Amino acid sequence: MKKTILAVLILLCVAGAIFAESTESPYFVRTMDIMKVYPHKAGYKILYRNAKMEYATFYVPMEWIGGASAKAELIYGDSAAYPYFSIFWKDGTFDHIRLYLHKDRTHLTWGDLDPTNDISAKFEGVESIELEL
Repeated sequence: MKKTILAVLILLCVAGAIFAESTESPYFVRTMDIMKVYPHKAGYKILYRNAKMEYATFYVPMEWIGGASAKAELIYGDSAAYPYFSIFWKDGTFDHIRLYLHKDRTHLTWGDLDPTNDISAKFEGVESIELEL
């Protein structure tokens, strides 16, 4: 009887390990706080703090947002957690990003860009986001 119970337990453990491997996601996600969001006609400039507590920036082109080939999703809210972003890599390659932005555009995390400084070129040809970790 003890051998039967032991055999069943071993079989369940092996089956659980096989099942766990087969359901492993190809996605890796990282979530980080946003310090400032700068809207621009060509997209969004995002200022965040990296793991070294230094400021870093990335650009999200407007054409990434919405549509069938969307690489970016905007989600608005007003909880204390906003703003932040979650960036997704699939099989080690950038896949998409979700920006969780404060819905009140007067919130201190929304910023204004200097209109005399044209940064349109920063949004051109952006294919992926490389975070400074």
